[in-house]
Amino acid sequence: MANMSYCRFQNTELALKDCEGVLEEMVDSVPERLSDEELYAAQRLVASCLNIVQLLAKRGSLEFAPDMDLATVVQELNDAAE
Repeated sequence: MANMSYCRFQNTELALKDCEGVLEEMVDSVPERLSDEELYAAQRLVASCLNIVQLLAKRGSLEFAPDMDLATVVQELNDAAE
């Protein structure tokens, strides 16, 4: 079900915090391995977050140019998971 326009950011923020926690576990501890579908979704989510930051930086006349392939970073974290 889609988020209602009056609460889309609130609902998404809560879900994003949950995803952030999973990624933190992948970096800081011994996480469970993501399914292929979840891995692909995590990679797309990271790309979307990066696009949002780039959009806001551009609008704010800030220089922001990451030089990493973050989808690969997520893949490597998942490969290292048990």
